[in-house]
Amino acid sequence: MISPPYDIINASDQKRYHEKNALNAIHLDFGIERPDDDGNENRYTRAAAALSQWQRDRTLLPESQPAFYLCREEFLLGDGSTAIREGFIALIRLADFSEGIVLPHEETASGPKQDRLKLMQATDANLSAIFCLYADPGHLVIEELKSGSPEEPEAQVTDEAGTVHSLWVVDAPEATAAVNRLLSDKTLFIADGHHRYETALAYRDERRAADGPGEDMPYDYMMVYLSDLENSGKAILPIHRFVSGLSEQAMSDLPQSLEESFTVEELSGSKEECQQQMINAMSTADKSHNVFGMYVATTGKYYLLAGRLPRPMIDAASIKRSPAYRSLDIAVLDQTILTGILGITPGGANEGASVRFVERTEKALSELETPGLDVAFFVNPTSMEEIKSVAEAGEKMPQKSTYFYPKPVTGLVFRSFNV
Repeated sequence: MISPPYDIINASDQKRYHEKNALNAIHLDFGIERPDDDGNENRYTRAAAALSQWQRDRTLLPESQPAFYLCREEFLLGDGSTAIREGFIALIRLADFSEGIVLPHEETASGPKQDRLKLMQATDANLSAIFCLYADPGHLVIEELKSGSPEEPEAQVTDEAGTVHSLWVVDAPEATAAVNRLLSDKTLFIADGHHRYETALAYRDERRAADGPGEDMPYDYMMVYLSDLENSGKAILPIHRFVSGLSEQAMSDLPQSLEESFTVEELSGSKEECQQQMINAMSTADKSHNVFGMYVATTGKYYLLAGRLPRPMIDAASIKRSPAYRSLDIAVLDQTILTGILGITPGGANEGASVRFVERTEKALSELETPGLDVAFFVNPTSMEEIKSVAEAGEKMPQKSTYFYPKPVTGLVFRSFNV
């Protein structure tokens, strides 16, 4: 059974998925820690044992020959309409970012990479596919895969969000050769899975150091879900910032402390009316200026913030980044508001405050009554053009800048290095 990606599963859902089915993919990809875990028995060793057992008892079967896996996701957008994304699961040869073949767009944190490295070391496997994008305006790659795929999908499953996932095994030599040819000179942009990609690089280097020079090995490759840029841009969702632990002084100064850098408009009406005004105003605002929504929990008031200066609002002298980076809403929020005005940084006035990332606007609006929340900042989704511009400039966006929806699920395909 499939499960959501590990990085969007909270503790209660993790437990629920574990109890849901003994063969759920979460038993491999996101095991539960136990009080008596040690170096010999832990969630990583249990994942490795489960993977071996599922192969022995033929719960998991290897493909008889190399194949691509054509995927189709039918999902709901925030306005209730239905959208379709097509992509495919394949292997790519790992490349250092300095080579310019695979480009990241977000910063990463050390904790998740340590976790994923321990899992990879224990299992010798790719248990979930990262998500990469490539340019293909004519959708030629997907059309080639469709031409070589059977009419009916090999598997079809509906997840808890209502997304229908369909998968076809494509092993026709003509189709696979055409796909390899079409993608041979493409640059790949990581949409989701930066931590796992960097983990795979670390694991590869670790194994190369132990094994010595030689031909390519399984750990030189990584399982990815690939989709073209135009196909995937329709569902980039925002990731909002919820701030807790601010000082009384900081809260009493809001929103006045913002007025030097932003015009601050207080919204009026019922809660629902204010929320709708805020979201509508953000989505229709002039793109030449950075715009944010703000909810102050202590007063229950909603505001619209608009940068007084046009993009790029961040001055080049304050941060050595490209205009593309300095124009980002997320960069302005992190640099100008969270760090500069509120002082949420080591040594700052509110260094002990915490910032929680909340994806999807409807989810964020439903969580405004969360105990301990001081202020929530709402952002517009990052555009595909912004992602490309920052990546092509050789830079990374702040952590949690984009949410590509839906994320590839875990459990449709596993890849062992030992098969």
